[in-house]
Amino acid sequence: MINGYKEAYKNPVTNQFQDGITFEDIYELYQFDNDLRSIFIKYILMVERNIKSSLSYHFCLTYGDMQDDYLDMNHYDYSGKKKIVIQNMLKIMRGQLRNDSDYVYIRHYMKKYKYVPLWVLFNVLTIGQLSKIYSCQKGRVQIQVCQDFGPIKINEMIKMLAVMTKFRNVCAHNDRLFDFRTKDALCDMKIHERLSLPREYGRYVYGKNDLFAQVIILKLLLPEDEFKMFFHELKVCFRKHPVHKEVLGKMGFPTKWEKIGMIKKFTKTDLK
Repeated sequence: MINGYKEAYKNPVTNQFQDGITFEDIYELYQFDNDLRSIFIKYILMVERNIKSSLSYHFCLTYGDMQDDYLDMNHYDYSGKKKIVIQNMLKIMRGQLRNDSDYVYIRHYMKKYKYVPLWVLFNVLTIGQLSKIYSCQKGRVQIQVCQDFGPIKINEMIKMLAVMTKFRNVCAHNDRLFDFRTKDALCDMKIHERLSLPREYGRYVYGKNDLFAQVIILKLLLPEDEFKMFFHELKVCFRKHPVHKEVLGKMGFPTKWEKIGMIKKFTKTDLK
Protein backbone atom coordinates (compact mmCIF):
# COMPACT_ATOMS: atom_id res chain seq x y z
CA MET A 1 0.00 0.00 0.00
CA ILE A 2 2.72 2.47 0.98
CA ASN A 3 4.65 1.78 -2.24
CA GLY A 4 1.99 3.67 -4.19
CA TYR A 5 3.01 6.90 -2.44
CA LYS A 6 6.70 6.82 -3.39
CA GLU A 7 6.07 8.37 -6.80
CA ALA A 8 4.97 11.65 -5.23
CA TYR A 9 8.57 12.28 -4.16
CA LYS A 10 10.34 11.13 -7.32
CA ASN A 11 11.72 13.33 -10.06
CA PRO A 12 9.55 12.50 -13.13
CA VAL A 13 12.56 12.85 -15.46
CA THR A 14 15.27 10.95 -13.55
CA ASN A 15 12.90 8.72 -11.54
CA GLN A 16 15.14 9.42 -8.54
CA PHE A 17 13.92 10.50 -5.11
CA GLN A 18 14.17 14.19 -4.31
CA ASP A 19 17.00 15.14 -1.97
CA GLY A 20 16.27 14.62 1.70
CA ILE A 21 13.20 12.39 1.25
CA THR A 22 12.97 9.63 3.85
CA PHE A 23 10.75 6.61 4.42
CA GLU A 24 9.08 8.63 7.18
CA ASP A 25 8.01 11.24 4.59
CA ILE A 26 6.40 8.55 2.45
CA TYR A 27 4.65 6.98 5.44
CA GLU A 28 3.43 10.42 6.56
CA LEU A 29 1.87 10.96 3.13
CA TYR A 30 0.20 7.55 3.36
CA GLN A 31 -1.28 8.45 6.76
CA PHE A 32 -2.30 11.87 5.47
CA ASP A 33 -4.18 10.27 2.58
CA ASN A 34 -5.96 7.88 4.94
CA ASP A 35 -7.19 10.78 7.04
CA LEU A 36 -8.19 12.75 3.94
CA ARG A 37 -10.37 9.86 2.75
CA SER A 38 -12.14 9.68 6.11
CA ILE A 39 -12.89 13.40 6.06
CA PHE A 40 -14.01 13.63 2.45
CA ILE A 41 -16.26 10.56 2.45
CA LYS A 42 -18.02 11.82 5.58
CA TYR A 43 -19.03 15.10 3.95
CA ILE A 44 -19.61 13.72 0.46
CA LEU A 45 -22.22 11.41 2.04
CA MET A 46 -23.89 14.46 3.58
CA VAL A 47 -24.19 16.09 0.15
CA GLU A 48 -25.42 12.80 -1.31
CA ARG A 49 -28.17 12.63 1.31
CA ASN A 50 -29.26 16.21 0.61
CA ILE A 51 -29.29 15.73 -3.17
CA LYS A 52 -31.39 12.58 -2.85
CA SER A 53 -33.86 14.38 -0.60
CA SER A 54 -34.14 17.39 -2.91
CA LEU A 55 -34.52 15.38 -6.12
CA SER A 56 -37.12 12.98 -4.72
CA TYR A 57 -39.12 15.89 -3.25
CA HIS A 58 -39.26 17.96 -6.44
CA PHE A 59 -39.86 14.98 -8.71
CA CYS A 60 -42.82 13.80 -6.61
CA LEU A 61 -44.19 17.33 -6.30
CA THR A 62 -44.15 17.62 -10.10
CA TYR A 63 -45.24 14.14 -11.22
CA GLY A 64 -46.70 12.38 -8.18
CA ASP A 65 -45.31 10.09 -5.51
CA MET A 66 -46.58 6.72 -6.70
CA GLN A 67 -44.35 3.98 -8.09
CA ASP A 68 -45.90 4.27 -11.54
CA ASP A 69 -44.99 7.97 -11.57
CA TYR A 70 -41.23 7.55 -11.21
CA LEU A 71 -41.17 4.49 -13.49
CA ASP A 72 -42.91 6.40 -16.30
CA MET A 73 -40.33 7.25 -18.96
CA ASN A 74 -42.45 10.19 -20.10
CA HIS A 75 -41.55 11.96 -16.87
CA TYR A 76 -37.90 12.17 -17.96
CA ASP A 77 -35.97 13.85 -20.74
CA TYR A 78 -35.12 10.93 -23.01
CA SER A 79 -33.93 12.92 -26.02
CA GLY A 80 -30.85 11.72 -27.91
CA LYS A 81 -28.34 9.65 -25.92
CA LYS A 82 -30.32 10.21 -22.71
CA LYS A 83 -32.85 7.61 -23.84
CA ILE A 84 -30.44 4.72 -23.25
CA VAL A 85 -29.29 6.24 -19.95
CA ILE A 86 -32.78 6.58 -18.48
CA GLN A 87 -33.84 3.16 -19.81
CA ASN A 88 -30.91 1.64 -17.90
CA MET A 89 -31.73 3.65 -14.76
CA LEU A 90 -35.40 2.61 -14.83
CA LYS A 91 -34.30 -1.01 -15.25
CA ILE A 92 -32.09 -0.68 -12.16
CA MET A 93 -34.90 0.97 -10.21
CA ARG A 94 -37.39 -1.77 -11.15
CA GLY A 95 -34.81 -4.39 -10.18
CA GLN A 96 -34.80 -3.06 -6.60
CA LEU A 97 -38.59 -3.36 -6.20
CA ARG A 98 -38.71 -6.95 -4.92
CA ASN A 99 -40.32 -8.68 -1.97
CA ASP A 100 -37.01 -10.48 -1.42
CA SER A 101 -34.89 -7.32 -1.58
CA ASP A 102 -31.66 -7.23 0.41
CA TYR A 103 -32.94 -4.05 2.06
CA VAL A 104 -35.37 -4.38 4.97
CA TYR A 105 -37.16 -1.11 4.24
CA ILE A 106 -37.75 -2.09 0.60
CA ARG A 107 -39.23 -5.44 1.70
CA HIS A 108 -41.38 -3.63 4.27
CA TYR A 109 -42.95 -1.28 1.72
CA MET A 110 -43.37 -3.98 -0.92
CA LYS A 111 -45.12 -6.37 1.46
CA LYS A 112 -47.24 -3.85 3.36
CA TYR A 113 -48.04 -1.20 0.73
CA LYS A 114 -47.22 -2.97 -2.57
CA TYR A 115 -45.13 0.01 -3.66
CA VAL A 116 -41.96 1.87 -2.65
CA PRO A 117 -41.83 5.69 -2.38
CA LEU A 118 -39.13 7.37 -4.43
CA TRP A 119 -37.33 8.76 -1.37
CA VAL A 120 -37.04 5.22 0.00
CA LEU A 121 -35.81 3.81 -3.31
CA PHE A 122 -33.19 6.55 -3.61
CA ASN A 123 -31.57 5.22 -0.44
CA VAL A 124 -30.41 2.09 -2.29
CA LEU A 125 -29.15 3.91 -5.39
CA THR A 126 -25.55 5.07 -5.72
CA ILE A 127 -24.53 8.69 -6.21
CA GLY A 128 -23.45 7.70 -9.73
CA GLN A 129 -26.94 6.43 -10.52
CA LEU A 130 -28.46 9.49 -8.90
CA SER A 131 -26.22 11.71 -11.02
CA LYS A 132 -27.50 10.05 -14.20
CA ILE A 133 -31.12 10.28 -13.05
CA TYR A 134 -30.66 14.01 -12.37
CA SER A 135 -29.10 14.58 -15.79
CA CYS A 136 -32.19 13.00 -17.39
CA GLN A 137 -34.70 15.15 -15.52
CA LYS A 138 -36.73 17.71 -17.39
CA GLY A 139 -35.66 21.31 -16.89
CA ARG A 140 -38.22 22.27 -14.26
CA VAL A 141 -37.12 19.62 -11.75
CA GLN A 142 -33.44 20.29 -12.46
CA ILE A 143 -33.89 24.00 -11.79
CA GLN A 144 -35.78 23.39 -8.55
CA VAL A 145 -33.04 21.11 -7.25
CA CYS A 146 -30.39 23.70 -8.12
CA GLN A 147 -32.36 26.40 -6.31
CA ASP A 148 -32.32 24.34 -3.11
CA PHE A 149 -28.55 24.86 -3.02
CA GLY A 150 -28.26 28.39 -4.40
CA PRO A 151 -27.95 30.17 -7.75
CA ILE A 152 -26.42 27.12 -9.43
CA LYS A 153 -26.89 26.41 -13.14
CA ILE A 154 -28.08 23.02 -14.38
CA ASN A 155 -24.87 22.24 -16.27
CA GLU A 156 -22.84 23.21 -13.18
CA MET A 157 -24.85 20.81 -11.01
CA ILE A 158 -24.53 17.99 -13.56
CA LYS A 159 -20.73 18.39 -13.63
CA MET A 160 -20.46 18.66 -9.84
CA LEU A 161 -22.39 15.42 -9.38
CA ALA A 162 -20.26 13.67 -12.01
CA VAL A 163 -16.99 14.77 -10.39
CA MET A 164 -18.23 14.01 -6.86
CA THR A 165 -19.23 10.49 -7.97
CA LYS A 166 -15.63 9.71 -8.91
CA PHE A 167 -14.19 11.05 -5.66
CA ARG A 168 -16.79 9.19 -3.64
CA ASN A 169 -15.79 5.94 -5.37
CA VAL A 170 -12.09 6.55 -4.68
CA CYS A 171 -12.85 7.05 -0.98
CA ALA A 172 -15.17 4.03 -0.80
CA HIS A 173 -12.63 1.73 -2.48
CA ASN A 174 -9.76 2.99 -0.31
CA ASP A 175 -7.81 4.14 -3.37
CA ARG A 176 -5.18 6.88 -3.35
CA LEU A 177 -7.03 10.17 -3.04
CA PHE A 178 -4.64 13.09 -2.73
CA ASP A 179 -3.49 13.19 -6.38
CA PHE A 180 -6.56 11.67 -8.03
CA ARG A 181 -7.87 13.38 -11.18
CA THR A 182 -11.25 12.86 -12.81
CA LYS A 183 -11.93 12.78 -16.55
CA ASP A 184 -14.95 15.00 -15.94
CA ALA A 185 -14.22 18.59 -14.95
CA LEU A 186 -16.20 21.31 -13.23
CA CYS A 187 -17.53 24.17 -15.31
CA ASP A 188 -15.74 27.49 -14.89
CA MET A 189 -17.76 29.08 -12.11
CA LYS A 190 -17.78 32.43 -10.34
CA ILE A 191 -16.22 30.85 -7.26
CA HIS A 192 -13.08 30.05 -9.30
CA GLU A 193 -12.78 33.75 -10.07
CA ARG A 194 -13.43 34.84 -6.48
CA LEU A 195 -10.69 32.48 -5.31
CA SER A 196 -8.29 34.23 -7.73
CA LEU A 197 -7.16 30.87 -9.11
CA PRO A 198 -4.45 31.13 -11.78
CA ARG A 199 -5.09 30.25 -15.43
CA GLU A 200 -2.98 28.66 -18.12
CA TYR A 201 -4.09 28.85 -21.74
CA GLY A 202 -7.46 30.16 -20.55
CA ARG A 203 -8.08 27.22 -18.21
CA TYR A 204 -8.04 27.31 -14.43
CA VAL A 205 -5.01 25.43 -13.10
CA TYR A 206 -6.73 24.33 -9.88
CA GLY A 207 -10.23 23.32 -8.86
CA LYS A 208 -11.45 21.67 -12.06
CA ASN A 209 -10.87 17.90 -11.79
CA ASP A 210 -8.56 17.62 -8.78
CA LEU A 211 -9.16 17.23 -5.06
CA PHE A 212 -9.59 21.00 -4.69
CA ALA A 213 -12.52 20.68 -7.13
CA GLN A 214 -14.17 18.41 -4.56
CA VAL A 215 -13.54 21.06 -1.89
CA ILE A 216 -15.33 23.58 -4.13
CA ILE A 217 -18.24 21.16 -4.55
CA LEU A 218 -18.56 20.80 -0.79
CA LYS A 219 -18.41 24.58 -0.41
CA LEU A 220 -21.33 25.03 -2.81
CA LEU A 221 -23.51 22.05 -1.85
CA LEU A 222 -23.08 21.77 1.92
CA PRO A 223 -24.99 24.01 4.35
CA GLU A 224 -22.68 26.70 5.74
CA ASP A 225 -22.34 25.12 9.19
CA GLU A 226 -21.45 21.70 7.76
CA PHE A 227 -18.84 23.20 5.44
CA LYS A 228 -17.26 24.99 8.41
CA MET A 229 -16.96 21.62 10.17
CA PHE A 230 -15.40 20.07 7.06
CA PHE A 231 -13.00 22.99 6.63
CA HIS A 232 -11.91 22.79 10.27
CA GLU A 233 -11.25 19.04 10.01
CA LEU A 234 -9.29 19.56 6.81
CA LYS A 235 -7.05 22.21 8.41
CA VAL A 236 -6.46 19.95 11.42
CA CYS A 237 -5.46 17.16 9.02
CA PHE A 238 -2.88 19.42 7.36
CA ARG A 239 -1.46 20.42 10.74
CA LYS A 240 -1.30 16.79 11.88
CA HIS A 241 0.51 15.68 8.73
CA PRO A 242 3.00 18.30 7.51
CA VAL A 243 3.45 17.51 3.81
CA HIS A 244 5.93 18.88 1.29
CA LYS A 245 4.87 21.80 -0.88
CA GLU A 246 4.97 19.58 -3.97
CA VAL A 247 2.15 17.48 -2.52
CA LEU A 248 -0.16 20.52 -2.47
CA GLY A 249 0.39 20.93 -6.20
CA LYS A 250 -0.37 17.27 -6.85
CA MET A 251 -3.61 17.70 -4.87
CA GLY A 252 -4.59 20.66 -7.03
CA PHE A 253 -4.55 22.93 -3.98
CA PRO A 254 -3.41 26.52 -4.59
CA THR A 255 -0.90 27.98 -2.14
CA LYS A 256 -3.63 30.09 -0.53
CA TRP A 257 -6.22 27.32 -0.54
CA GLU A 258 -7.56 28.34 2.88
CA LYS A 259 -9.15 31.39 1.26
CA ILE A 260 -12.12 29.16 0.40
CA GLY A 261 -13.01 29.08 4.08
CA MET A 262 -13.25 32.87 4.23
CA ILE A 263 -15.17 33.82 1.09
CA LYS A 264 -18.95 33.77 0.83
CA LYS A 265 -20.54 30.86 -1.00
CA PHE A 266 -22.39 33.28 -3.26
CA THR A 267 -22.21 37.06 -3.68
CA LYS A 268 -25.19 39.44 -3.76
CA THR A 269 -24.77 39.63 -7.54
CA ASP A 270 -25.11 35.83 -7.79
CA LEU A 271 -28.36 35.95 -5.80
CA LYS A 272 -30.08 38.50 -8.08
